[in-house]
Amino acid sequence: MARRRAIVAIGGMTLAAAALAASGWCMVGPGEVAVVRRFGRALSPAWGPGLHWSLPAGIDHVERIRTDAVRRITIGQAGTPTPDQEPSAGELMTGDRNLLRFEATVQYRVGDPIDHALWAGRGNQWLGRAAESRLAGALARREVDAVLRSDRGRIAQEVRDELQAAADSLRLGVRILGVSLTDVRPPVEVAADFAEAQSAESRRDDRINRARTYEAVEQTTALARGTSIRESARAESTRILVAARAEADQFLALLGEFRRSPALSLRRRYIESAQELLGRVRRKLVLPPGQSVDLTILGAIAPARVPTAAPRPDDRDVPRASTVRGAR
Repeated sequence: MARRRAIVAIGGMTLAAAALAASGWCMVGPGEVAVVRRFGRALSPAWGPGLHWSLPAGIDHVERIRTDAVRRITIGQAGTPTPDQEPSAGELMTGDRNLLRFEATVQYRVGDPIDHALWAGRGNQWLGRAAESRLAGALARREVDAVLRSDRGRIAQEVRDELQAAADSLRLGVRILGVSLTDVRPPVEVAADFAEAQSAESRRDDRINRARTYEAVEQTTALARGTSIRESARAESTRILVAARAEADQFLALLGEFRRSPALSLRRRYIESAQELLGRVRRKLVLPPGQSVDLTILGAIAPARVPTAAPRPDDRDVPRASTVRGAR
């Protein structure tokens, strides 16, 4: 009887030990890690996805943390504060002493699960307060017009960088993905005045943009006109230069001919000049038989220097033409 009781006791203890050992198995799913704290001390490294065994009976405390999830913290209050909030909730002051009501969202992921687990859930609270503090500093460095219009992207980037540096210094184990200002507006009491001021600034900016556009168009047109004038002048100068060179070459050719045969060259020029001048005459002159007209065009040349040649029938006919015809 005693032996049977001993066997039953041993069997029960064995079953209890097996059940206790079986309770230590831990399954870690995809996209998460398990941080094990043994007697309060975190074990490194954290367990990845798969089946793991931990010490039972409360010796090991296993905390599962998702590392692929994007977490969000909303700070500020864009609308009217609720009864359980302070009247000034969500209000910050800009550098030119204007109050703005804001709402921002911080997105982050867990980067170091062990550091994040050691904060025991207080990391989100601290992260929200730190984000609000950095945002207040960014707004205090700017005027209200810049906050409402042009600097919202730069403000979000500054807050993100400063918040990441603060989280790293405190070993929160988070990686800040981004900070976005979802809403920034003046208080309701002065919203109409702010809207009128922004409308006036929009009209001013529109006029400035139109003036700049007009300036750019006029400048482009003037540059094009200047380029056209320069090209025309360059083409005209080239034409004049080519013509001058052609005339100089022609003159040099005539000079060479004159030096080789002065009398013949002078007579040739006389005949060509007479043909050119007679071609411009618009009237006809009919001479009676036996009369002549002086067609000498070299009056400035002394008679002794006028080239002479042996009389020929055609030479005598040149100054005694009976009919001179000109083109109309």
